[in-house]
Parts: sequence; structure tokens; C-alpha cells
Amino acid sequence: MNFSHLYSSALDQELGTDDSTRLFITARRQRAINQAQLQFCDLTECAIRQSTVTCSNGTAEYNLLSTAILAPGDFLRISKQGPEYHHRNSASNVTYRAGPDEFPRREIPWLNQYDPGWRSTVVGTPTFYYERVDAGQRLFGLVPPPSINSSEAAQLLIPYVVKPSSMTNDTSVPFTFGSTTRDDLEPYHQALVHFAAADLEKLRLNYQASQAQMLVFMAYVERYRLAMQPKDGRQVRMGRNYFAESRRRRGQRGGDISVTAPFDY
Repeated sequence: MNFSHLYSSALDQELGTDDSTRLFITARRQRAINQAQLQFCDLTECAIRQSTVTCSNGTAEYNLLSTAILAPGDFLRISKQGPEYHHRNSASNVTYRAGPDEFPRREIPWLNQYDPGWRSTVVGTPTFYYERVDAGQRLFGLVPPPSINSSEAAQLLIPYVVKPSSMTNDTSVPFTFGSTTRDDLEPYHQALVHFAAADLEKLRLNYQASQAQMLVFMAYVERYRLAMQPKDGRQVRMGRNYFAESRRRRGQRGGDISVTAPFDY
């Protein structure tokens, strides 16, 4: 479906009217469809981009909204895949920190309570990361700040949810990122119509119809999530990995555990 079909005939059918000049004016219809596209991407994480951030010795925080770090205007949030920290030493051995066991996210209140010296400038291998907002900045922080010698290098791999391009032309197609259209998401185009109908029904105070349309939209969201689940079953795992924590403590006492691998990006 192209943009014109979504905000006109497809939406006419859900609203039960072809009004586009009085209440359901074209501008409102178009705005609702674009908002639906944004919400679908946010809720499903159907579009992920990975950005590499070069780390500096002793620098604990990096602004994710800086155009020097991420593509301008397309960042929504870090995806559930989670970030990774890669450190290459002078012998080209790479130490990886990734996943909830080796590189968990911590909130600042948790750090204040359980690691009160976390603001120290003493460098090392990061074991936690955090996020905080400072006015127009969205900062990604490392605890402790990274230790990177002159013959070494370190990088962050940040997977994040991408903001889709807003549709402006009638021939535009949903889920286009830059110049690339995700044709595999075509089965979910109708979800945008239901979200837009839910939004527009509020204009005539039909909240029951609005809620019904939103339930259909969320059914599409759930359908996508189910389609993306692993096909080989799931494993039951402990909520806390004591083995990994013990290994991390040993690494802190006796040097980091490294894996030899090429540093290829």
C-alpha cells in the first residue's frame, strides 16, 4: 500500500466515511498514518541499526544524540539487543563485554546505593553501563571509565531502534529508512490504518470505536513479535548468573578475561 491508499480509501473503510474536508481532513489523516508508523517501529523494534562509537581513555559518557556518533534524527532508543564494549590491546587480543551478565545496564539510583564510588575517574574495563538525560543530551555512560593506552583501541557497538522516514508524497511506501523500503513489512501496512482510525475517532468522541481500533493495531504488533520469536524453543535460565558474576570478580582481581579475535568493523 502506498501513502495515498492508506490515508484515503483504506482509512475511509475503517472510519465509515470519505470525509476529508470537514472533520477528517487530509492533513489529519496523513499525520495519523505517520504517527502510526512511528509507534509500530517503536513497539516492535522492527528496524534496528548498529552504530560504532569510538571510545577515549578516561571518557565515561557519550552523547547518543550527537551527529558525530549516530545518524542525525533517526535514533529512538537503544534496542533490547543491548550494547557491547570491545577492547583491543597492543597484542590485538579483543576483550568483549556484552549481555546482561557481562555488561548489564544499571540505573543511577542503583549505582549510588551499591557502587557509591562509581563516579570515580579511576579507569578500568567497564562492567556496567547506564543512560541519563541532560537537557538536550542523551548520555551513554560507562562504569568505570575505559582504560585505553596509546597502543590500544576500544569501541562501543550500539544497536538502536530507528525512526522511519515520514511519508510526504502520495507514492511513498511505509517503513522506508533512508532510501531503503522494507518490503517484508508489507503485511503490517494495515496496522497503520487501525492506529490512525483509533486516533481520528477521538475527534467525534467515539471512544469505544477508538479503543476497538487500537486493539486491532496491538494485535498486529503482537503478531509481529510472535513472528520474530526463536523457532527452536526457549531455555529456562536463572534470573541471576552467579557463575558469570564470580568469573567477572576473578577477572577484576587477576586481569580481564580476553578472547583473541580480529578487530574487524
